[in-house]
Amino acid sequence: MSPQRPGGGPGSDGPEETLTLGAPAPGPRPDSARPSGNTLAGSSRQGAIASPPPGRVLAERYTVLNLLGHGGFGLVVSAYDVRLNRRVALKLLRPVWSLDEDDAGQVRLLREAQAMAQLNHPNVVHVYDSGRLEDDSVFIAMEYVEGRTLQQWLKQQPRPWREVLKAFLEAGRGLAAAHDAGLVHRDFKPENVLVGEDGRVRVTDFGLAQAAHGSEAAPEAAPRPLPRTWTEPLTESGKVVGTPRYMAPEQLQGRAVDARSDLYAFCVALYEGLYGARPFAGDTFGAILDARLDERIIPPPPESEVPAWVARATLRGLKTDPLQRPGSMRELLHELEDDPEQRRRARLRAGVLAAGGALLLVTAVWGWLRQEAPASPCVGMEGRLAGVWDARLRDRLEEVMVGTGLPEAKDTFGRVSRLLDTYAQGWVKQRAEACEQARQEWAEQSHRLAALREYCLERRRGQLGALTELLVKAPDPTLVGRAVQAVQSLPALSGCADARLLTAEVPPPEDPEVRARVESFQREEDRLEALHRAGQYKEGLAFAEELRPRVKSLGYPPLQGRFLYWHALHLDGAGDYKGAESVLREALVLAAQGRDAMLETQAWSLLVTEVGVRQARYAEALWLELPLMASAERLGDDALLALALETLGNVRWLTGDPVLSLGYYERALALMEKGAAEENLGLAQLHNGLGNVLMDQGRYAKAREHFERALAIKQRLLGDEHPTIAVTLNNLGIIHEELGEYTEAQARHERALALRRALLGPEHPMVASSLTNLGDVLLAQGRLDAALEHHERALALKQKTLGPDHPSVATSYTSLGEVLAALEQHERAREHFERALGLREKVQGSDPMDTAEVSALLGLTWVHLGRWDEALRHLQRARDTGEKVESSDPRVLALARFGLGELHLARGQPAAAVPLLERSLEHIPVRARADARWALARALWDTGTGRPRGRELATQVQEHYRRVGQERKATRVSQWLLSHPGAIASDTGQDDGVGSR
Repeated sequence: MSPQRPGGGPGSDGPEETLTLGAPAPGPRPDSARPSGNTLAGSSRQGAIASPPPGRVLAERYTVLNLLGHGGFGLVVSAYDVRLNRRVALKLLRPVWSLDEDDAGQVRLLREAQAMAQLNHPNVVHVYDSGRLEDDSVFIAMEYVEGRTLQQWLKQQPRPWREVLKAFLEAGRGLAAAHDAGLVHRDFKPENVLVGEDGRVRVTDFGLAQAAHGSEAAPEAAPRPLPRTWTEPLTESGKVVGTPRYMAPEQLQGRAVDARSDLYAFCVALYEGLYGARPFAGDTFGAILDARLDERIIPPPPESEVPAWVARATLRGLKTDPLQRPGSMRELLHELEDDPEQRRRARLRAGVLAAGGALLLVTAVWGWLRQEAPASPCVGMEGRLAGVWDARLRDRLEEVMVGTGLPEAKDTFGRVSRLLDTYAQGWVKQRAEACEQARQEWAEQSHRLAALREYCLERRRGQLGALTELLVKAPDPTLVGRAVQAVQSLPALSGCADARLLTAEVPPPEDPEVRARVESFQREEDRLEALHRAGQYKEGLAFAEELRPRVKSLGYPPLQGRFLYWHALHLDGAGDYKGAESVLREALVLAAQGRDAMLETQAWSLLVTEVGVRQARYAEALWLELPLMASAERLGDDALLALALETLGNVRWLTGDPVLSLGYYERALALMEKGAAEENLGLAQLHNGLGNVLMDQGRYAKAREHFERALAIKQRLLGDEHPTIAVTLNNLGIIHEELGEYTEAQARHERALALRRALLGPEHPMVASSLTNLGDVLLAQGRLDAALEHHERALALKQKTLGPDHPSVATSYTSLGEVLAALEQHERAREHFERALGLREKVQGSDPMDTAEVSALLGLTWVHLGRWDEALRHLQRARDTGEKVESSDPRVLALARFGLGELHLARGQPAAAVPLLERSLEHIPVRARADARWALARALWDTGTGRPRGRELATQVQEHYRRVGQERKATRVSQWLLSHPGAIASDTGQDDGVGSR
């Protein structure tokens, strides 16, 4: 399944297209659940820790069920996750539970979440969420595993050595996965390995993990003196980091550790499991350390059935010198799997096959001599595309597109048919290769990959057929506008040739009956996807509601999860963001149940968009950053990781964090450019996001480069007349406005508005966004009545589609306040600014600059109303916020200084006003620049020392107001010039641009 990108944003009113879900990102995974009723090994604080009582709700979503056990640094409880409707295990650490006064326990728990976030392996416990609770304590939500620890499993009953070795090999693979991710566990032991009721072995407890390249001691540091506790009786946990019973000598000595230290602990545990005894004697730390340094290993019992080759590999891992141990866990696992008896049997089978092969070769040669070789069944794969994409369908597509009568239809047909031809040719080539691979490769793993590849390509064929069937159905003007984007959003064929992605995909059901039911539903799922790709959201929603009972009756979580994901995408496209969020939460549960890692990442990305970008619940969206990034990083797919990074870049941009946002976007762009064979709409979208951040920083030239790059890609792929170009037109319009180029800005916004109305209908949130931006340009031009009308329509539409408390509603209140202030209706302006300020303060995690801007505007309004104390309070608040972020965005501080200058001027303090107004001109937004220059002109005159420059500034401002159509203001300045006569000095300051724009 390829990543899906919803288009544009929900009335952000500023730069747009940060809401994409283009290619995929990550969230850390903490520890695993402990088996119910078992106490965690290593607790030395029994009776000192109190568990939260059953029924207590934690983090507003986890209902405590019962205590699972105590650990060295906290508790694990069973809980019910009300949002995702599943049982989880919560690992908890509260400050009052810790016997230490520092926060080392919390640091360890957070380290555990971060460490496990990097792992995605069947032999490592799955982590869902982490964070802090209401009392600032730390938690990790993880997979609840029914079963027992490996230690309990070993003690449950006598087990043959092969069964024990098999369990340890699975645990070793999980440990090797951690090493591959650059992590050292540092506390591997049987108590930190779970054996589920399903028989699967999982490694857990990464609270002491550290990066493989670092350590808590210098690599060559001298051994530390033995702590006092090392001469005391051996316990399972103490002041030493880790469990000494399993520690390698270098870890006991406080030296640097690496993967070979984990390998040592693994071999200690394996020795105990195989022989039922410890490999080293001793009851104190000192005695154990001496035994390990001298390699005084207790010989295996002579009556043991464990073969010598297993013993050799195990004992090699117990060498004192790390360099004499196997070089890695994978090397050790290879030795432990290298059974000589199996090798002997394999050679015998190979001999038999060779003899049979020779006989088959003679038979084949004889047959070739008698007749021509039959054609390969892998030739002629293009025939499988009959009725999917062929000459008849190409003719039909041209007929229906040209039949719409749209002027761009012929050009769009050419683009779409070329894209479909390329996709079909790629499919034929890969399908023939997969067929040959399946015929020629006999190794079990390779044969499985070949089968998965064929299945993947057949799914792509179904998805292609569903889309072409929709495109050729009947003349439809909306489909012409969406066709190129729809074809480009088809899942990439390259994924069917990537072994890593193939094995990450959920394979077809093994049960023949279930598989038949699932395959019978596949065509409907393909149609649902095609409807979304073509932008047919209303039809898609109706179809999804029709299918929902049938999907539920299938009882197959992977298919149910995919269906709900596409249902959510249709809801998003239709503007029902709350509905999409609700459906996505169901999809995430099913994705976890079906072990669909790709779907999990896609669903997390879309959920973050719905919560943070669409509904502006920024604080909650940032909490979802952890599971999103964990999911994307685990899978290791560049496209899905880029999607996650882009999604988080969107949220960080909206919360006013340009540094993090820019970093996310740049990483996503690098991943996409690395993997993209040619330009695509996802690249255009990322350029748009980068332009947004740069524009917010006032770096207009650089921002324009990215916007123009995005526009060029879209025009090349979609033509000049395409609705998705509205997003880039909108952003270029804002650039023109910021540069004072109002005619160009108005043209851009009017074109964007027309395109959105045509595609999305008159009542979509994006239409409201265009109305707002167009109203701002009209305000800047002095067309106040038209500006007021646009903003009132935008406000009503936003309240209807987004709800009364959405931050975009606050934007409209602010804009209306500015228009009313320009109309000198200051009391009404005050009411609107206060409503905007109330909404801004209500949104948790929102950009503080937005709030500061409204405070500055409200302060200016109080100045005009003569309420100077109120004005000062709001203007100082805006100034304080602006000073904190001046280095990254000085515009709000400039606006606050302008307001304070006006306040001093109103109080008859022109000398105090002049420096504030002078400094405000350095970075004040272009819309307020002329007003600030006008205030400075009056202040200079009133000081009596700068009158020539004051008159010159007033003259420039008068010309500017007239040029942009603000006749009311131009008239006022003219009257002031008439009543303040005087000579114009020839040595005035350099023009800062208002007069020349």
